[in-house]
Amino acid sequence: MRSTFFGLELARLGMWAQQRALDVTGHNIANANTPGYSRQVARLTPTPPYPPPSRTLPVEAGQVGTGVQVEAIVRVRDLFLDRQVRDLQGQLGRWSVRSRTLAELETIVGEPSDAGLARALGDFWEALAVVANRPDSLPARTAAVQQAHTLLERFQTADRQLADLQANLDASLVARTDRVNQILAQLADLNQRIRVATGAGQQPNDLLDARDRLVEELAGLLPVAVTERADGSVRVDVAGLVLVDGPVAHRLVAEEEPAGNGTAVRLYWEPAPGSGGSGGGAPDPTTRQPLDATLLEGGEIDGLLEARDGLVAGLREDLKALFFGLAEAVNAIHRQGYGLNDSAGAGGGAGRDVFLLGAGDDLHAVVVNPALDDPANFAAAAEPGAPGDGRIALQLAQLRNQPLAQLGNATAQDYLESVVAELGIAGRQAQEGQRTTELLLDQVTVQRESVRGVSLDEEMTQLIRYQHAYAAAARLVTAVDAMLGILIERTGVVGR
Repeated sequence: MRSTFFGLELARLGMWAQQRALDVTGHNIANANTPGYSRQVARLTPTPPYPPPSRTLPVEAGQVGTGVQVEAIVRVRDLFLDRQVRDLQGQLGRWSVRSRTLAELETIVGEPSDAGLARALGDFWEALAVVANRPDSLPARTAAVQQAHTLLERFQTADRQLADLQANLDASLVARTDRVNQILAQLADLNQRIRVATGAGQQPNDLLDARDRLVEELAGLLPVAVTERADGSVRVDVAGLVLVDGPVAHRLVAEEEPAGNGTAVRLYWEPAPGSGGSGGGAPDPTTRQPLDATLLEGGEIDGLLEARDGLVAGLREDLKALFFGLAEAVNAIHRQGYGLNDSAGAGGGAGRDVFLLGAGDDLHAVVVNPALDDPANFAAAAEPGAPGDGRIALQLAQLRNQPLAQLGNATAQDYLESVVAELGIAGRQAQEGQRTTELLLDQVTVQRESVRGVSLDEEMTQLIRYQHAYAAAARLVTAVDAMLGILIERTGVVGR
């Protein structure tokens, strides 16, 4: 048989449950404008009915409910939309870096403009044409040598700017790597706190929101895969390598290593001390795994690696190929000619180069032949002692429209135009990719916010609902109190 005070307990449970629901609603309202906050809901369920099933109890007409309880306070989330947001964050990070880098490359190349490489090439050809028409003119020869200096300086300036851009990308790579390691350490700490709270039967919703915000930021840097554990923690992987697993955080290492004529930052995955064969002490360098753009498929770090090793390095190689191919062709013709003071040699021609190329493909080791500081040494004639002969200068000028084997049988102008065209096409694709990804991300974000976001209108409705439910439970206390008053104060008075 149920207790005489059963009604009071029933009302108490109702008041307590509605009060908790009111607290959750107030928490939602307070965080309506908090970035990354997920709406919370108090899940109300009935308490076990009375009496419980038993063979010894008399058969009665059903069971009597014993009240209500807050089973859990849960976050309203959509895991599919969360995964989409993470994927799009990574794609947007890559497209953003690519778009910015290509914009800087277009500025460095400077096409089309009056200060670009095409203008320097055009001025060089025109100066050679003037020498071909006026081979006995020292000012014309001086202008040709000066244009050779200008052409070389323009290529060297472009190469220096590209090298500086690669150094800036390296610095950004180090900064992003440091941020990744900070996020991994914070995720490991949150995993531990969430595991403790979950193990104690609590629902750490605010901690889960904080972890989700970090995971989304990490997804903008690296293409991560997230796996949720039964204990509330998560495992985060990238390219098949574990970054975070429960309270254990591994790390990325950015090291500067020799590359070409300079240095470059390389990325490595390094296991945490005590894991991955490190033996519990300092990390073992032999357990490192390299990370490069071929292993990553999204994120700002992937974009930085791709921009440095693909876009910038590729343009540097193209410009070097253009200059050295042109310089070798110019030198080959110029060696066969004679200056104003040259006499016939045994090998035919004065054998003098316009550009001294040095060793390797270092543009900054190239100089214009100091012998040409005397414009009389510029070889314009095909025979010695012929100041009016401009046949060699004409051959040099005709290189403008001559396919060069060093450039894949393309003229220097066509080769440069193809490089600039490819750069422009890649830039347009990057801009379109960034714009499309931003639109998709905005759309998915709106969909996700419609699920997890706080609607003040809805919360006000819930507030009124729970308020009236609380008031009704309080009225039940009054009703039961009145009944108990009759029972206690009036029962047994009859007959006195």
